[in-house]
Amino acid sequence: MKRLTLVRHGHAKFKGAELKDFERPLSRRGKAEAKETAALLYAQALIPELLLASPATRTLQTAEIFVRQLHLAERQLRPQESLYLASADQLLQAIQGVGSRIGHLMIIGHNPGVSELANYLAPQAKLGEFATSAACTMDFEVLEWPLIVAASAANVQQEGPAPRFFGLSK
Repeated sequence: MKRLTLVRHGHAKFKGAELKDFERPLSRRGKAEAKETAALLYAQALIPELLLASPATRTLQTAEIFVRQLHLAERQLRPQESLYLASADQLLQAIQGVGSRIGHLMIIGHNPGVSELANYLAPQAKLGEFATSAACTMDFEVLEWPLIVAASAANVQQEGPAPRFFGLSK
């Protein structure tokens, strides 16, 4: 059996003229969201053996929070260039390229790809679009990652931070 956890990065600061999209950092809200979602996963022992993340600043910051909260070793986090703004198909290709020794894989990426992939793998769960820092864990009755196909997920569980209202910052 394989377990996959898909996570959308935390809320990022709005793009300004001085920042490119790739460089946008997490906002204060995004950091709180990521910490809360990671703590929810930790409380349920949903701890991956490998965490692949987009190399964008906001995504790596989200991943680093997850590494700390889930008590992972730094070497378990691997930024992967192909995950930056990846489509559902690109995300699935990355997953299918993971070695069979990994039983629980986590991907931290961007919408719409993350949401589209979750809905492709688990259409019965009607997951919709992921909020920032939302996570979805699902199981697959396969021995190899390349055998994961559409609508084959079981035991689908979605987690995420409680809605928050933050004041506008300067």
